[in-house]
Amino acid sequence: MDLTAIAKTVAQALAALAIVILLASLSLGLADGLRRPEAIKDAVRQAFADHSFGDHETFERIGRHRLSHFSECVGLSTAIAPIAANPITFTLQSPALLWQPPKSICDSLRDQLAGTEQPHYAYSRYWHGYRLVTEPFLSFFSYHSLQLWGGGFLILCAFLVLAPFLPPVLRGTANRARIATLLATTALGLAMTDLPLSGLTPTHMVSLSVLLLCWAVALRKRGPMELLGFAPWAFAMGAIYNFFDFLYNPDLLAYVIGWSFLLRAVLAEQRPLGASLVQAILLQGTVIAGYFAMWAAKWGLVVAAGRIFGEQTSVPSQDFARWFAGGGGVYRPLQSLYELILESASMPLGWWPIAACLLAWLALLSLALRRSRAAGALAVLALTLLPLLVLEVKANHTIQHASFTFRLIPFALVLSLAGMAAMLGRAGPVTTVAPEHAGRVPS
Repeated sequence: MDLTAIAKTVAQALAALAIVILLASLSLGLADGLRRPEAIKDAVRQAFADHSFGDHETFERIGRHRLSHFSECVGLSTAIAPIAANPITFTLQSPALLWQPPKSICDSLRDQLAGTEQPHYAYSRYWHGYRLVTEPFLSFFSYHSLQLWGGGFLILCAFLVLAPFLPPVLRGTANRARIATLLATTALGLAMTDLPLSGLTPTHMVSLSVLLLCWAVALRKRGPMELLGFAPWAFAMGAIYNFFDFLYNPDLLAYVIGWSFLLRAVLAEQRPLGASLVQAILLQGTVIAGYFAMWAAKWGLVVAAGRIFGEQTSVPSQDFARWFAGGGGVYRPLQSLYELILESASMPLGWWPIAACLLAWLALLSLALRRSRAAGALAVLALTLLPLLVLEVKANHTIQHASFTFRLIPFALVLSLAGMAAMLGRAGPVTTVAPEHAGRVPS
């Protein structure tokens, strides 16, 4: 591989990171500086009166599924804080209300609004980019309006992801199998995920909207799907997502970017399957690298600001042991995967969609074996390995917050089915080796 091209790609990725950091810092500082704390307090008081934050544990139960309002109350506790004397350190440190179990963060927020002063602490370990949406909106409108408009915007983002697959259907040139696959994956995606419900939790709505927009951009990328050409984009997407995310689903973003790359490279551009799979996994790693690079930059800015302005700051090293351990502080291999599958089955339709996906997997794999195309089907399944590893590395966080970290499971089930069907539905065999090496081998 050309070292000059690699160096150019790395330089482009770092330049993109610098631009994202600059824009993130300026925009978040502007939102914090222009917010109207008293108006936001009124909006949040009305939301409590409307019972918008779930039960005493901050959960709203939809059937057996738990919709967490924890992050909403954390973010709102920062949004109602008085305008700070030093806006730079306020934006970077993001002071939030300190809660002590069994009292929840939402209970502490309610007490603060009632006039009982609660202690604060620096919640600086995240970027809190969702405040670009929540603070301006709640400065003028109600929390219920934020939920409605946010839910509508999330649906629009989902449509943007589907849009590239629709032209053949609208022109009447798509065969029945393609139409059935599109309808089935869309229906399963809506039934197996909490996407239709996420408008109720604005921080999740913002996170998922940004994820879907990044996915839509990847699906519309022009030019050939080459690793070095796409890597700066993937790195920037990881960094942007980190700004708006709350350690919800970086694994899911990596998965859908890798999935899009593999299917386009193999099916549309007829590139060799093995090399395309390796590049897709490397691209997934690039997304994760961008995500954590943006995170490291935040911590660096927090420490630097503390030294410049003489305020006590620290990198939250105590969180690493809590994130990267198993449930109860004891690591158990694959326990996180087990918990995610259970959470996926807590959706309203229960185990039925999961069972249907597994049966469809077996049927497609059997068909692939009979047609000597198993390699293509197995390559699609292999795209789940790195995202699952990310979830396993931060096992304790994955288990404690399974109510939203579970999203990779239904997306992977549905998209792997769509990918396997696409691999089987192509007119010719999948190319497994480059043409200059021993010809093409069908799989």
